[in-house]
Amino acid sequence: MEDRVLPLGTVVLLKDGDGSRLMIVCRASIVENRKKEVFYDYGAVLIPQGMLSPEAVYFFNKENVKEVLFEGFKNEDENEFAEQYDEMVSQTKIPKGTI
Repeated sequence: MEDRVLPLGTVVLLKDGDGSRLMIVCRASIVENRKKEVFYDYGAVLIPQGMLSPEAVYFFNKENVKEVLFEGFKNEDENEFAEQYDEMVSQTKIPKGTI
């Protein structure tokens, strides 16, 4: 759905999700998945619960977003980050994870 990386604080629904609303709290996070490191475009927490524990962060990618319910804060720094995001992640040797 969304080609450009979304700002922090954005609330989304996921394709093939259960209808839970998720708020994006991190981007380009590197996590261990099946004993190897991968990165995901987004890490998010449930709305309204928030981060109940560090293990309660849900990781997904731009292509998994079905709908943007609320778009987070944007300023010049955010716009610059969003413009450079795809180039930054294309330079990593860490593969992108899938859900």
